[in-house]
Amino acid sequence: MKLITTICLVLLVTMRSWAQMPVGIPLGSRGGNTVVDGGGALVVFDSLRSSTGVTVTGLRHSFYAPQTRVTIQSPGTTGNVQTVTYDGEIRVIGTGTGVIYALATVFTVSGTTLTSTESLIAIKPGQSLPAALSGFPSLALTPPVEARVGASDYIALVTVTAATPSSGSTTTTRTASVVHFNGASFDLISSGTLP
Repeated sequence: MKLITTICLVLLVTMRSWAQMPVGIPLGSRGGNTVVDGGGALVVFDSLRSSTGVTVTGLRHSFYAPQTRVTIQSPGTTGNVQTVTYDGEIRVIGTGTGVIYALATVFTVSGTTLTSTESLIAIKPGQSLPAALSGFPSLALTPPVEARVGASDYIALVTVTAATPSSGSTTTTRTASVVHFNGASFDLISSGTLP
């Protein structure tokens, strides 16, 4: 009985310490957080959280917005590493011709409302990282969106709008778009509603 009590106490103390993880420490690998581009540049995406919490009205805790630290190690041995931390979550969706495509989600709190904006961004490892997410070539998206990178820098975007019985709608709507990255911006190739 003493052994079981000791094990439970150790597990309880360990779990409480997990909740008090220091800020600025990577939250762990969710898989796919490292990419090597066609030019041999290693790009690492570390998930972090903001060091300042925002009080959400009516809740007993603060919201710590996610951040992503992007580190690029270019081929070579001197002066080849650059690192920038961005406010928001960056999820890699694939690679193209000298470009890494990702979905960037930025969260904001206003009173009791937590909102987010999502964008498709193009990261060019051969160039210097911009100081903010707004410095990347981007395309505003309507979440939730599922994105797939195809050949020749074409990207499929499918948005699903769930049925809302309160408004009388019982049909789920899927909207699809195909965009192409031309090296500087995203061009809309096609769009439509799927059955």
